[in-house]
Amino acid sequence: MKDSYCSVCMQKAAWYSIWASLLLALLQTLVGFVAGSTACLAIAIQSVSNIISSFSIIITQKVTAKEADEHFPFGYGKAEYIAAGFTCIIFAVVTLAITWIAVKQFMNAPAALMDFSPFLVAVASIIGNEILYHYLRCVAVHAKSPAIMANAMANRADSYAAGVVAVCSLGAWWGLPRLDAVATLVVALLIGRVLYKVFLDALAGLLDKSVNGAYEHKIYELAHGVPGVGLVNSLKTHRTGRKVKAELEILVERSKTVQEAYAIAEGVRTKLAASLADLDDVVVVFKTGKLGACCKSAGSSQPAGEMI
Repeated sequence: MKDSYCSVCMQKAAWYSIWASLLLALLQTLVGFVAGSTACLAIAIQSVSNIISSFSIIITQKVTAKEADEHFPFGYGKAEYIAAGFTCIIFAVVTLAITWIAVKQFMNAPAALMDFSPFLVAVASIIGNEILYHYLRCVAVHAKSPAIMANAMANRADSYAAGVVAVCSLGAWWGLPRLDAVATLVVALLIGRVLYKVFLDALAGLLDKSVNGAYEHKIYELAHGVPGVGLVNSLKTHRTGRKVKAELEILVERSKTVQEAYAIAEGVRTKLAASLADLDDVVVVFKTGKLGACCKSAGSSQPAGEMI
């Protein structure tokens, strides 16, 4: 994270989300029942879901703060992805509930909505959710937290949904009451679209998807900057919650002793750990071989010469 301010934000982010979502949920529910707007009730259900998923962030922070132990030697970082998946499950249930409400209302003959309050609540929801989205996204990016990012994306979905409700509530107010049901259905579709992406990201984290694309160039550059490194033969990386684990194999000149080769590998490990804050664990192994001229290229990833 950038500084201590980011750390403070991370500790408070979930509680800010809970109180803001609670306020929106109460307002949306009140107007939904008073004005007879199922679209307002639909976004109220979303706000309640945000509260539940925010509590999952609080629990996740306590779990991921634990140090690695004999039962979990690689730490508890993947709890972040479990929390993100939990958020997806909650909102999937919400999406099904909202869809059922929308279809039921659309099939019935709705009464005309002569209340302007659903539009005002929708506008307030857009503003509130956009503020939460940008705040939580900022915290998630600096904290490298998939769980907080999942909540941020949920708030962005809520913002889009509230926009649809605002437009359709005006139509219902002008004498097209079925637009309220249409808005409810569109809300469900928007939630599903956002959650699909969040779910794929969480699944990729649980399955140890490589993050070479984000770190490969920098790691190669730093490793080749250590005297004695002829080539980086291979690199494997994956993210564990907020941190990244890396394993790379370097090639050193055959004339080096084992002690010298070990010192070079240790130099690479130390340099990477000091230069890349995201790296939680770095494993560097070495092989010796006859280095060819192409080993001078820092961008090369193919072995040069004979390896033993």
